[in-house]
Amino acid sequence: MNCPICGAPLGATDNECKNCGTRRAEMGPAYNNTGYGQQSSYGYGGNTMNGGQGYGNYGMNNGGQGYGNYGMNGVGQGYGNYGMNSSFDSGSYTRKRSASIPTTKLISILITVIIILVSILGYQIKYNSPQTESFGDITVTFPQKVEKRSSTIFGDVDAEDVTAYANRDMGFVYSKYEMSDLELGDGDEETYLNFMFPFMDAAMSSDSEIKGYKKKDQLGNHMRFYFTDDGTDWFCDMMIDFEGDSCYMYYAYCNKKKENKFISKFRKMYDSIEYNK
Repeated sequence: MNCPICGAPLGATDNECKNCGTRRAEMGPAYNNTGYGQQSSYGYGGNTMNGGQGYGNYGMNNGGQGYGNYGMNGVGQGYGNYGMNSSFDSGSYTRKRSASIPTTKLISILITVIIILVSILGYQIKYNSPQTESFGDITVTFPQKVEKRSSTIFGDVDAEDVTAYANRDMGFVYSKYEMSDLELGDGDEETYLNFMFPFMDAAMSSDSEIKGYKKKDQLGNHMRFYFTDDGTDWFCDMMIDFEGDSCYMYYAYCNKKKENKFISKFRKMYDSIEYNK
């Protein structure tokens, strides 16, 4: 191919005529189709733009065909890594929104949870509130809410009066005896205690109805021991007291697992006892 201006030979890779200096871009369309890349100024290099066909990195804008890394804009076709824009289907990728709980439903759930928590808290407060009861010859304040029971493991047919209260964690039994029935006189209380506690220890050890009996200790007019009833292990603080011409036996017991919690509560409960007669 020759230069159209001076007729000198023009190489396939020459960007201008070596004879007259005319650039290939100025020679017309027929002379711009023979380089390594088609472009408005130079026919080779790293990339082609605006309709150029490039073998380098990429072709950009208006139908450029890139054999290197990628083609961009227009209908660019990339044989390297990827082609972008005009052939890119924006509808092919849809961002999925994560499922969310409706506000009204969330509020309803929160209200339900609050109601449940308030109910549990209210029950616990009520359950653990002191309860004062009067029965037999006494008035006593229990550390928790309890209910009257018709029977008790510590019932004694020889007692003049027996009353029992309990809940799932603790129990209390009141037994009254007349001093004359026990053949006790004034000043014999200590003698009676020294006799009664060993006697009761031996009796409960052999009582088939009281399972797992084990004495812990004896402190003044209190004897403390363990026993099992309905598959549950219990701790009991028994107290014997004398008032007027009557002898009273009290049994305060709780779940063995909560012994440390109730020891002080039982002491306070015993201190609250008032005789009504």
